[in-house]
Amino acid sequence: MEQIIYDILGIGLGPFNLGLAALCQSLELNSLFMEKADSFNWHPGLLLDDARLQVPFYADLVTPADPCSKFSYIAFLHARQRLFRFVIRNNLYIKRQDYNDYCRWVIGQLSNIRFSYKCENIEFDDAKKYYRVYSNNEVYHAKHIVIGVGTVPCIPGFVKNWLQGPVLHSADYLPKKDMLLQQPDISIIGSGQSAAEIIFDLLKCYKGKLNWFSKADSFFPMDNSKFSLEKTSPDYVDYFYSLPEISKKDILSRQTNLYKGINEGLIDSIYGMLDDAAVPSTRLYPGCELQSIQNGYTLGFQHLGFQQHFDHLASAVILATGYHQLLPSFIGPISHHIQWHTQQRYKVNRNYSIDNNNSIFVQNADLHSHGFNAADLGLGVYRNATIINTILGYTHFKMEQDIAFQQFGMP
Repeated sequence: MEQIIYDILGIGLGPFNLGLAALCQSLELNSLFMEKADSFNWHPGLLLDDARLQVPFYADLVTPADPCSKFSYIAFLHARQRLFRFVIRNNLYIKRQDYNDYCRWVIGQLSNIRFSYKCENIEFDDAKKYYRVYSNNEVYHAKHIVIGVGTVPCIPGFVKNWLQGPVLHSADYLPKKDMLLQQPDISIIGSGQSAAEIIFDLLKCYKGKLNWFSKADSFFPMDNSKFSLEKTSPDYVDYFYSLPEISKKDILSRQTNLYKGINEGLIDSIYGMLDDAAVPSTRLYPGCELQSIQNGYTLGFQHLGFQQHFDHLASAVILATGYHQLLPSFIGPISHHIQWHTQQRYKVNRNYSIDNNNSIFVQNADLHSHGFNAADLGLGVYRNATIINTILGYTHFKMEQDIAFQQFGMP
């Protein structure tokens, strides 16, 4: 049997690698994408009835790179006989459940995807100049690797020993919702979109007391103003990538309103429900940092304004504390081929490769190097187009340049 050497082998199948798989399908690239889970389900613990994306529908898997693709969200709506109603409703921000269904619809048309395939190890064959990828007691060979294993819940170290029963990360909200509804009070930690979606969901059905704590000094909206949106462009990525490291860190610390805020419409809906409540049983506490948890779920906070400590007794705790990168163990044998920014952080090239030969690429691991857009679904398509163009050696996907009116670099 002839040995297959794939041009691209993707590991992990979130939206970013799924978009890459869809773009590869129409090219003369032999590709394979493997995922350890048995099916696709995007953040299933947060697929709430009313939860919506924070980017417009056209930031789908393919459209910014290939607007005529048969894998676009518009094509999905047409196939489901829902396009006219979608147009009439005129809502740019689709439900997470619809986006999840769309991704599963695309998967049903792709032949280059394998579920229940866990990558166990990767080695590089110096003589033959390709990678050996070990999975399910089989060996796959590839010229290029794209690591898209996603992120894991970010949980403070002092909480980890308490993660059981009514103390959970927001990623586990839906499976534990029935149990949470039986608690007399619930404390939610975090001020981002996930926290707000859970608050809104609970306000519709929960009869107990809700306490919403935020380290930030406000429950702030996502900034979707026009000049801010110009920063979700390749122009801004070019600028940010060229900055010195000390400037990148400082700028990122001041950009939380660009990627960690709440949809303004959701803020309005939450406020309306709070205002309509005959007997308000929800309290919001900005500027309060969770620092400890003790027996009986006594939460220790520091009020950042007064610089004073206080305790709060909770029956249930939901940590909407976000996600972070975790380096996969399978890169161990090829770690010497990888460029490192720090011991736990890749040094990512402008084209999203992390080695000297443009043969190992990463998805959504470039926040520190390319800017706050790392997790943006729309810029994910741009990243995939860049990866494919690099591998092909020529510009197949021509992406727009000189988009912004702002000149981000030096005059």
